[in-house]
Amino acid sequence: MPTLAHQLHVLVALMDRRADLLLARAGSPLGYRRFVALLVVSEHDGPTQRELAERLGASEAATSRMVAGLARDGLLDVRAGHGRRRALHLTAEGGRRLREADLVLGDRFADLVRARGVDPDALLATTTDLVTALQEL
Repeated sequence: MPTLAHQLHVLVALMDRRADLLLARAGSPLGYRRFVALLVVSEHDGPTQRELAERLGASEAATSRMVAGLARDGLLDVRAGHGRRRALHLTAEGGRRLREADLVLGDRFADLVRARGVDPDALLATTTDLVTALQEL
């Protein structure tokens, strides 16, 4: 019998693959990981690379490579931040690509959850609580 941890892992992997597939079918140049990185940057005021890595649940090295690629592609602007840190900001093109990808993905997962008889807002609250608890360990 599967465990909760395993099923959550499988769910996230399936969601990531499905989102990548939807974006690719729509001709988006963004994969899901890059979409999420741009989304996180758009939701925060000039996060650092370290803050982005924490919010993505990724290593700083992997995030550094992604940021370099996004900057090279003209989607992120890397500016001087506090002290020696660099602040990340969306470029106009990054904002445009983010909006286009968001239109493709829309509320598909929330609609799927709702169709299964689960309140998406309640699931979000529970998931957010679990993420916070894990971050506090």
